[in-house]
Amino acid sequence: MKISQMKITNFRCFKEEITIDFKGLTAFVGKNDVGKSTVLEALDVFFNENKGVIKLDKDDINKQGFAEGNNNIRIAVIFKDLPTQLVLDSTTETTFKDEYLLNRDGKLEIVTIYPNANSGKEKKVFIKAYHPSNPNCSNLLLKKHNDLQKIIEQNNIDCVDKRKNSTMRKAIWQHYSDDLQLQELEIDVAKEDAKKHLGTA
Repeated sequence: MKISQMKITNFRCFKEEITIDFKGLTAFVGKNDVGKSTVLEALDVFFNENKGVIKLDKDDINKQGFAEGNNNIRIAVIFKDLPTQLVLDSTTETTFKDEYLLNRDGKLEIVTIYPNANSGKEKKVFIKAYHPSNPNCSNLLLKKHNDLQKIIEQNNIDCVDKRKNSTMRKAIWQHYSDDLQLQELEIDVAKEDAKKHLGTA
């Protein structure tokens, strides 16, 4: 995977969301105190989970944003050139596309939110995705194995393999393919719950 873009909101000098595009070779050029180092330090916070060189504290929250009641630092990184398959465990293969985990541009967008500049339990991690919102087939990534089986059986949905969550989700989404009602949603994939949200075989 390669970084395509980065978005920063309410972090130091960046109150409103700013988007930075990354190419094959990216250089930051500008006057002092315009935010060049802030971009690199935001990348450090994102990839090293605040355990790298930079440690967030409340002084990192944009002062004007904080005064207006916004205490959330938001850092998002968008990836391109994704792997062709996503392995959920040793036996289940799927794709980001099949799981509706890509944004409108077909890229993987991972968002981290640090309330009060806190990277501990309060930190939130989302995938911003163009995802089904039809109540009949939404939130499938949050469903347990038995719940997916019930949906399959109660709606007489054809499914080639009811042992695998990814296969059942795909069958359900296919069943409602004419009315998925795709919307840009933020899907919670916090580290401790990631396996639950993505499902298992």
